Amino acid sequence: MKVPHTLSAGSLVAALAVACSQQPAVETGTSPANTGAAITSNDLKTRLYVFAADSMLGREAGTIGNYRGTAYIAAEAARIGLEPAGDNGGFFQNMLATSARFAGSPNPEYARNVVAILRGSDPVLRNEYVAIGAHTDAIGIRTAVDHDSLRAFNIEVTRRSMAGGGRATRALRDSLRAVVKLDIDSLRRIRPARRDSIINGADDDGSGVVGVLEIAEALAAMPVRPKRSILFVFHTAEEKGLLGSRWYTEHPTVPRGQIVAQLNLDMIGRGGAGDLAGGGPDYLQLVGLRRLSTELGDIIEATNAASPRPFKFDFQYDTNGHPERIYCRSDHYNYARFGIPITFFTTGLHPDYHQVTDEAEYVDYEHMNRVANFVREVTVRVANLDHRVKVDKPVPDLGTPCVQ
Repeated sequence: MKVPHTLSAGSLVAALAVACSQQPAVETGTSPANTGAAITSNDLKTRLYVFAADSMLGREAGTIGNYRGTAYIAAEAARIGLEPAGDNGGFFQNMLATSARFAGSPNPEYARNVVAILRGSDPVLRNEYVAIGAHTDAIGIRTAVDHDSLRAFNIEVTRRSMAGGGRATRALRDSLRAVVKLDIDSLRRIRPARRDSIINGADDDGSGVVGVLEIAEALAAMPVRPKRSILFVFHTAEEKGLLGSRWYTEHPTVPRGQIVAQLNLDMIGRGGAGDLAGGGPDYLQLVGLRRLSTELGDIIEATNAASPRPFKFDFQYDTNGHPERIYCRSDHYNYARFGIPITFFTTGLHPDYHQVTDEAEYVDYEHMNRVANFVREVTVRVANLDHRVKVDKPVPDLGTPCVQ
């Protein structure tokens, strides 16, 4: 399709219209979400509008916003009936936030992981764990911008770059800034400007967090629980260098050698055709699928093949030497470096990544619902194996940086 040289006022408006402590309940100032046992799009939406609300202040690690977010998670874990598995019999694992990346944080003690367990049903295998994780932190608060202008800019940059078959160039971005500045005036006839300074992180990684909570609630409601225990770790400070997952794997609250696999959910709420090339309702990226365990990869692919509507897996970001280095950029890697088989589930990067436009209103809840249900099924299969997942690939060297 030929791409127009200008973005008309009408197309801009149309694009926007289409796109458009253990006292946790007290700490958050919110009540636990009214959700049911089944994983549903509506329950995911209910949770995400709480977790990615402006009141969470962007959930930057080491700030009151992330503290509120982790308190909400702990409240939900208690309501679901999970066992606390943090420090001193509680849900929180406090991180000694000594990293220079916390410089300037007024309360570094606010950096904490949330850890919970759903105990397995088998008297022997319950001493092993399938870990499921997501990261609680986002980017926080930055300089205020006009939300609608930025959203329109992101939409059009994505459209033109996909039509051109590559990344957006600096020249393209510069030309579009002028176009959007002119055409946004038409939107002002409909509503006033929306100044926005909070990077809510609805997809990154609010989607992963609420997906894991929904999986936990579904597993807890099973008539017969999985044989192995399920370890839920909500990591903080992923955005500051995977610090929360590094802290947990170096200071585990269960025997590290008893963790048989780790499934990481990070950005599972988008992935449509307007978000990235090749996207669509069945799109799912997998990273690390067979990097440590051929068997884990086989289980995940067999689970997908058995589905009446399987996902179309995108493995391009898992190739060795890929410049995005996704294998090294989320919390799963800190488990992999200890020889724990991992898989990273994501619907991919999109134009609202790390921007104030990463809002709950733009998330595809049906897509996220399917991803969460798929990971739930994978979790049950791994947890019910009569043996632990076999590691048959080289384990990374703890003393060297990650290489993809």
